[in-house]
Amino acid sequence: MNLGDPARKAITGNNLDFYVNPLTETREKTLAEFRKLDDQWLMAIDEDFPWGPTNNYRKCSHVTEHEANHNGQIKLIKSRISGAKPSE
Repeated sequence: MNLGDPARKAITGNNLDFYVNPLTETREKTLAEFRKLDDQWLMAIDEDFPWGPTNNYRKCSHVTEHEANHNGQIKLIKSRISGAKPSE
């Protein structure tokens, strides 16, 4: 919304991999980092979280909800691109 023209031009009109690859790389890095954490970390409560005391489990599920929505948006857009392969 507030990218400005230079940034808007940089992210517009690229091939699909330009948009999907960063998501894949981020997902792989996230999973690797999660493997380093235990259940105690997951259930630890962040008393200073802006919405009030919240454990890491809830914060992670919130991020997952956002990722799932964006993944759905990408699949919808991809399905409407002329010549794109159908999702498997």
